[in-house]
Amino acid sequence: MMIPVAKPDDRGAEEMTMIKRIDGLPAVLTCFAYRNEYFTELEGMLATVKEHHPNWPIVIGRGPVSGFELPTFEVQSPAGKCQWTFPVALNLDASENDWRKITRMKGWWMAQVWRSFGHIADPDRNRLVWIDSDARLNGPLDIELDSEAEIVAGPWWDDPDNVDDSKICSGLLVFQGMKQGIVETILDQWSNNCQNEVRDLRPSTVFWLDSDQEVLNDVLKALPPSEFGYSWLRLSFDKYCAHATKDGKPAVGALVDQWQMSRKMKFPECRERDWPPPEEVRRQAAREKRTAESSEPIGPVREGR
Repeated sequence: MMIPVAKPDDRGAEEMTMIKRIDGLPAVLTCFAYRNEYFTELEGMLATVKEHHPNWPIVIGRGPVSGFELPTFEVQSPAGKCQWTFPVALNLDASENDWRKITRMKGWWMAQVWRSFGHIADPDRNRLVWIDSDARLNGPLDIELDSEAEIVAGPWWDDPDNVDDSKICSGLLVFQGMKQGIVETILDQWSNNCQNEVRDLRPSTVFWLDSDQEVLNDVLKALPPSEFGYSWLRLSFDKYCAHATKDGKPAVGALVDQWQMSRKMKFPECRERDWPPPEEVRRQAAREKRTAESSEPIGPVREGR
């Protein structure tokens, strides 16, 4: 069921935009790790965030916590520790559907963090950044955005074989907006749809197995910026979502390296795969990569209001 939203008026067109880099703005960084294999990945990602964004408050979750019937996270935030329980049973069965269900908790998680902690960095406007646990920053995020607008930002992938197939990738996401605004509605709809799909998992819509990412894209298509008064900020895939090669080489020119734990965790037959490389090997590769990085800047393209 689609959550009803109010259509915007045109007063926003008269407002002055305030374009700023996100590394100069207050923001809340969030992520979770569900299953032990992701705990070390989470620590590696957080180390790079703390290096490049030392002032951002962080909200993280680790799960599952034992002793609960439903999937439960230990939540760590500037307010201390608490526990959150995902309201749907995962019913994991060691199949490829385990990965599909676990990833779908992201929509619910983001809506929870938005409502509970989205204001702690900036009381006037929620600004929430998700980075996958297996990602590593090679420098401060340099995304430029209107600091007062309703925005959904992330790397976009365009299918070279289908010009109509363009989608946001959920390894790095930025949600910015007011409480009870359209971005909050998007997060609530994403959360609801993810929960419903865990209850009744549909067949995969893509050969690489669908996840929270495909659910988010469906929500964004149902709530287009042109009708609902917010913006998509299309970030460069090669800069913000670069996949390391299968022999452990990070992509040249990438600000965010994605080390894709999915190569190990998505399919049961891959669980014993020796991947990803050790953390010290990855960071050394990143240091070596920086010496060969392209000097040509890659900037975002805006769509919407």
